[in-house]
Amino acid sequence: MSKIFGDNYFSIIFVRSGSVKLSINDKKIHLFVHEVITIPQKIYCRILHIKKSSEICVLSFTSEFAYKNSLKQSHVGYFEMYVIKYPSKILLKNKELSHLTDLFKLLLSKAKQYNMQAFKEEIVVLGFNLLLYILAENYYRFYKELKVEYTLKEKILMQFFRALELNYKKQHGVKFYADVLCMTADHLTKIVKESTQKTAKEFIVDAIILESKRLLQNQALTINTISEELQFGNSSLFSNFFKKHTSLSPSEYRLSLNLRNTMR
Repeated sequence: MSKIFGDNYFSIIFVRSGSVKLSINDKKIHLFVHEVITIPQKIYCRILHIKKSSEICVLSFTSEFAYKNSLKQSHVGYFEMYVIKYPSKILLKNKELSHLTDLFKLLLSKAKQYNMQAFKEEIVVLGFNLLLYILAENYYRFYKELKVEYTLKEKILMQFFRALELNYKKQHGVKFYADVLCMTADHLTKIVKESTQKTAKEFIVDAIILESKRLLQNQALTINTISEELQFGNSSLFSNFFKKHTSLSPSEYRLSLNLRNTMR
């Protein structure tokens, strides 16, 4: 069979019944019942054979989608680091498989509904986040049991994610996080880029934009209040930053939210 997974996508595959044979970077991997594997970006993967009457679930998404829709930026970063380093299969317990199956069914049903369906986007985002958390929990437990040793670069990456989660509202520059980790900004950027294909600055911007969008959903907060919450010098600086990275001003983004809610 030809390649079916795009270079720019992560793909989650798990087997409810039967089995499937994959070729991942020319390595043959069999997935059996209750087994799951996450295929990282830029990994050559194709399906070689599916056993008759098998039930296989596949979900593909870009890292951009994951970061844009994540409730916690750093947690997606941890998950991405795990699956990039360890693209191997893990075995799920019955209860965990049941949870994943329910989430797949929910996401599929919502994706098929017409665009104006009430709360469709919110349900998809929350369902997607829950699915990632369940997978990350299982990957973490699996590799913890294997007593996997992290490299120095991986330890630095995790320290960066923790520092970002605690400080992104107040600290917008790479230098601050580099100082926390006792290294130069260029060195931190190089380590993050090598491990995730994104720069440290991109992670910082993503975290700020995600929080900005969350705050803008609260109509009781003025744009000036939000700019102060996120430690911008004034509302103009915040508006310019937000528009640069979203193509919309904060007011335009808030208006788009109101229009979307009105159309439901």
